[in-house]
Amino acid sequence: MKKYFEIAKINFLNSFAYFGEFFFHAIFILLILFIFTNMWKAVYSGKELIEGFTLSMMIWYLLMAESIVTSSPGFVKEVNTEVQNGEIAYKLNKPYNYILYHFAKSFSRRIINFTLTFILGAVLIYFLIGGFDFKIYSLFFLVLILFLAMTLDFFISMSIALLSFWLEDSNSLRWIYDKLLFTIGGMLVPLEIFPTWLAKIAGVLPFSFIAYSPAKLFVRFSFVDFFNVFAIQISYIIIFGCITWIIYKRGVRRLNVNGG
Repeated sequence: MKKYFEIAKINFLNSFAYFGEFFFHAIFILLILFIFTNMWKAVYSGKELIEGFTLSMMIWYLLMAESIVTSSPGFVKEVNTEVQNGEIAYKLNKPYNYILYHFAKSFSRRIINFTLTFILGAVLIYFLIGGFDFKIYSLFFLVLILFLAMTLDFFISMSIALLSFWLEDSNSLRWIYDKLLFTIGGMLVPLEIFPTWLAKIAGVLPFSFIAYSPAKLFVRFSFVDFFNVFAIQISYIIIFGCITWIIYKRGVRRLNVNGG
């Protein structure tokens, strides 16, 4: 595991060379937050609660959900390119596991993306609408849930990326996946806003445990919800981890058969 930590460390430090890119990414998210804040202010006009969320809870929920989803470094395109141009054959001969290499590399960049977006967004929201009743004792548990959410997102994304062994371009599938996170994943609005039948379906799908569940725990923490989310996240990570590994092994076998 030490070598993967070193890979993450090196990529983390190298990422500061692209700090301007991270900064402008965060500024774009701030613009979206500003627009949504004013939209929700209009929706909440004369109302204290909507589906159990106050205005401040709704906006802080949005910040957390957007920070999680938009922090993904988009390595699907990189893997797709490596498969298509044959560079993956070179990397397979390296003394590390290809999947874990990309996990370490992408996670280091994701930490910077998430942290910068969340901090700048928190400052903006605090000045626009103020804070909310955050449970400080929940911090450790939230960090764990965030790590699992990002890990689940990685394995789903990697399983999509590795389909490049058979597809000419897997980026279109990633685009569809992103839109699922935005909608039924709960990035744009909590699932409680949806019709009951749709909320029930979306609530058991893996997408909601990447955006909706962590964001809801952030603004409305309970240990019952924490253990429920934790157990389901672990289950989905195991499922998609196995799917990723199977696709990877079959893809490598296909590469070897074709003389890659």
